[in-house]
This record gives sequence, C-alpha cells and structure tokens, in this order.
Amino acid sequence: MKAELIQELQLLQQSRANKFAGELAETIISSVDAVNEKVTNSMSQRGKMLMLLEKRLNFSVLKRLKRRFLKF
Repeated sequence: MKAELIQELQLLQQSRANKFAGELAETIISSVDAVNEKVTNSMSQRGKMLMLLEKRLNFSVLKRLKRRFLKF
C-alpha cells in the first residue's frame, strides 16, 4: 500500500512538473515571438527608409552631374 501511494505521489509530482514546464515554455516562446516580430518590423522600416534615402540621394547626385557636365 505504501509503495502504491509513493508511486501515485511521484506521478502527481511529475504531472505538475510537466504542466509547469509546458506553461513556462509557452510563456518564453510567446515572449521571444513578440520580440522577433518587433525586431523584424523595425528592421523592415529601417530598410525602407534607407532605400528611400538612397533613391533620393541618387536623384540629387544625377541632377548635380547633369548640371555640371551636360550643359545644353
């Protein structure tokens, strides 16, 4: 009888530990996913801004070069 009670207690403890580990893993994974999404969004916005800046820079450089070398 004692052995059966000890075994039941161990099963109960293992079940609780697995439940806690699962909840903890879900919390960590959701936090990491949220951070990844924020980083991805900020990098995407930065990339778009850099592309626009490069585009504007190229146009201004082209205008300057046209004025300097292609006088009509």
